[in-house]
Amino acid sequence: MNFPQKMFFYIAIFTFGLSLFILSSCKEKELHAMQKVINESEEVELFLIQDTPTNPIEQDTSKIYLCDYEAYAKVYTSKEQSDSLKNTLLDTTNYISDIEKKCMMMPKYAMRLKAKKDTLDIVFSDNPCAKAVAKHSLLKNPKKEEDKKEDMFYIDLKSENTIIKLIQSIVPKKE
Repeated sequence: MNFPQKMFFYIAIFTFGLSLFILSSCKEKELHAMQKVINESEEVELFLIQDTPTNPIEQDTSKIYLCDYEAYAKVYTSKEQSDSLKNTLLDTTNYISDIEKKCMMMPKYAMRLKAKKDTLDIVFSDNPCAKAVAKHSLLKNPKKEEDKKEDMFYIDLKSENTIIKLIQSIVPKKE
């Protein structure tokens, strides 16, 4: 490699590394904000949701939506199950922070965690890959309707994570 090619190569590597650092620090900030709400939450609600989101403009105010996904059933959780869900959400070994999965979300489950001042909604997808999307008041809250998607935080989960396994053990099996 001649000198200009080497310089370009080093600049490209530096830029790539810097962008990864910036992205990971943004995720870290959002994950810490989520952890704060999870730790302070007094109520954990578990829902079964539709697999496609509803445009905010088309949402029915009499229905429950979590990250724009309509809930069609609420699943009862005991105090012990709620505590287990919180602990599992706080287990950082369930999350992937160094890569970003490029697969569609086909969610089935959602959780709403309520603290005194904050509410955290998390939607989970286990198929075709494990991902989640979260929305809470500590993230930026856009005023314009068309910017609402930007206040959601996407999280990649490990394929073998205990979050979805625990949810599946709580959700009643269809007969």
